[in-house]
Amino acid sequence: MTINEIDFDWLEARIFCRELTDQEKDSLQGLIVVEHFTKGQKIIVANEPGGNLYLLRSGKVDVLLSFNGENIKVAGLSEGAQMGDMSVVDDDAASATILACEDCVAYRLTRDALSRLFVFRPLVAKGMMFGMMRQMSRNIRDLNKSNAAKHQYIQGRRV
Repeated sequence: MTINEIDFDWLEARIFCRELTDQEKDSLQGLIVVEHFTKGQKIIVANEPGGNLYLLRSGKVDVLLSFNGENIKVAGLSEGAQMGDMSVVDDDAASATILACEDCVAYRLTRDALSRLFVFRPLVAKGMMFGMMRQMSRNIRDLNKSNAAKHQYIQGRRV
């Protein structure tokens, strides 16, 4: 695999949890854009229009939220993470800045590409959506744990 090719074995294992047909791979080949980011490059910028789903194929990124005039790192993501999913779902601006901590490769799908998948390859679109839902569910569970720990700390019951 060259750095500009789509690794379908990876997509099948990490995103779809099933083997894709040749026709499905052909459809995705025309919709997925392979993007390369260098260390320090912004992949997504908070408050700018969203609409792109990124699947982090390799590398690591930081998730930064602006609070009281400064950027606060709220998470670090690595291979397999998805980025931009919230703005794809709710059609709102990006809620965070995603900054490459090292050189990264990501697969990008636009909202329009995802819409075309729903029309022409509904099983593939369903797989993508379930992948997004699994990731969002993990994120919410992690946030709930973090929130509970903070409340426990504030209430004086340090762990």
